[in-house]
Amino acid sequence: MDDRRIKELANFFYSSNSSKRVPLRISISMGMSGSDLTYEGFIHLMEIFNVSINIQKDLKTFLKDNT
Repeated sequence: MDDRRIKELANFFYSSNSSKRVPLRISISMGMSGSDLTYEGFIHLMEIFNVSINIQKDLKTFLKDNT
């Protein structure tokens, strides 16, 4: 997935708070806690999925930066 597609998806998911327009949102959870992703957090997470070589390390860093 390229950067253009990631931005396209982010623009869709964060275009509205209406469930008719955007039927779902993506949140993150870890253990008994979690949080909603921001627009920027969503883009960062998709970039990790797209290019990560060490996904466990990258996701741990992502959680530190986004929770």
